[in-house]
Amino acid sequence: MRGENLKSIDLSVINKIRDLSKKTLENAEFLEKELLPELGFNNEQLHQFPPELYEYCGKGVLHWQYPNQFSRYLVLLSQLKPNSYLEIGVRHGGTFIITLEYLKEFTPIKKAIAIDWAYPPGLSKYKTLNPAVHFYQMNSQLPEFKKLVEAEKQIDLVFIDGNHEEWACMNDFMNLKEVANIIAVHDIVSDECPGVKKLWAFIKSEFKSNYFFYEFNDQYASVIQNNGPSFFGIGVAVKKDFHQK
Repeated sequence: MRGENLKSIDLSVINKIRDLSKKTLENAEFLEKELLPELGFNNEQLHQFPPELYEYCGKGVLHWQYPNQFSRYLVLLSQLKPNSYLEIGVRHGGTFIITLEYLKEFTPIKKAIAIDWAYPPGLSKYKTLNPAVHFYQMNSQLPEFKKLVEAEKQIDLVFIDGNHEEWACMNDFMNLKEVANIIAVHDIVSDECPGVKKLWAFIKSEFKSNYFFYEFNDQYASVIQNNGPSFFGIGVAVKKDFHQK
């Protein structure tokens, strides 16, 4: 988890989500081209982002996602309708907040848990707007996190984006696989995160009878041209019995 130099965020942009109809929010192309850029991207490690999106970086809720991946992931979630959410590694809180604001237009979110080893100031403000939010300042690799997960018993959706070393993200998955109906893993194609790539390959190989799998891996030509590596990528494993509900 990246806990240093956390920044405040501009929560006023969440009204851009709240003002839209469900029909519009189900349009992945609109999310990609219009909404997600306007919500504002993180401006750290700009080499990962396409130059055509730089004008939106360092603004809004500072989410750290490629909109051509995140948009289609959100639309999938709107169809699955999870009622509870846990995110490991929230950084400034942008992805966590967008996910909740988007999903509550489709399904009631009864509980949302954010985990990080540093406290993001933006989440402190957001908690006053959303009583479903709970933040725990902890390292997901320690026993206290496992105890928290066991106490919850069931969580519909989890998003693993904490420590990207293979042993660490593997440990997150193993702690969550029994209680989570949907497990999303970030950075599954990132050349800077080989440990996450190995985790995702392991899940698809060893648990193929348990899950349906989805991948959102689109890249930007301008980044490939300038730098070569692939970045980000979201993998989603949905338990078959939950998918068929």
